[in-house]
Amino acid sequence: MNSDRWTAVNALVRRWGFPLLLLIPGLLSGLLGVGRAAEQLPKASEVTQRLIERSQSIAHAAHGPEYTYEKWALRESLDAAGHALTSEEKVYKVTLIAGLPFNRLVKIQGRELSGEESDREDAKEERFRQKFVSADAKKLAARKEGVVTPELLGRYQFLVEKRLILSNRSTLVLTFKPKGASPPSKTIQDRLLNSIAGRLWVDEEDAETVRLEAGLVEPVSIGWFGVLGSLSRCDMSLARQRMPDGVWINTKQVLLIQYRKLTASLRIRTTEDCRRFRKVE
Repeated sequence: MNSDRWTAVNALVRRWGFPLLLLIPGLLSGLLGVGRAAEQLPKASEVTQRLIERSQSIAHAAHGPEYTYEKWALRESLDAAGHALTSEEKVYKVTLIAGLPFNRLVKIQGRELSGEESDREDAKEERFRQKFVSADAKKLAARKEGVVTPELLGRYQFLVEKRLILSNRSTLVLTFKPKGASPPSKTIQDRLLNSIAGRLWVDEEDAETVRLEAGLVEPVSIGWFGVLGSLSRCDMSLARQRMPDGVWINTKQVLLIQYRKLTASLRIRTTEDCRRFRKVE
């Protein structure tokens, strides 16, 4: 605040006394808000380019700090009101192998695995190691890039909505929607991606996704002219957390799907909650 504004505030305090002091916090907040509103927001293309560069940098880097953690997964079948009809709960121990997460099942519906089930998990882990530990560097990097690729982000029109503070870090909020001229929909996955819109929170310093909320803007038909059914709802949310050493890890994700098949309607919700992070020395 400049000297003229402070002079004006001091004059008012001298004249009106204590009652005005109660209004000063709101006055300061408003004046500071004007300053923040005038801050320059980056272009959406700059933000998405940094997201891509960050993803590629991590994918091609040598293995950095690694973590193990527990992932609790719940799959529910829902009725029309959203109440659970059936549910299945699983617990996984997640370990990074060659920089990629391997999910080892350790509990089903609260019970420990049997010897036979545990042996199957051992075999799955061995196959995972054989596939990725000695994998071609380019193929491994492509797998580690995940979904943050030029091809994916190029499907959408982004707009930087605002800047805010989350966990004491500057964060940009972007909205996105399918571009008017979407790429050809050759697969179900293409049709799904071309029908999704939502909001993305991006850590401004690290260029990492902090949070994601997205859903369908229109139903997606399955099969020729929807003969096999249609996906009328697909709501997704993702939350991520920054570890003290700068590594970002998914902490929670929820997927809600409503699918019509002939005369039947299926509603499925899956929730994954990660916890007990431990750095591997």
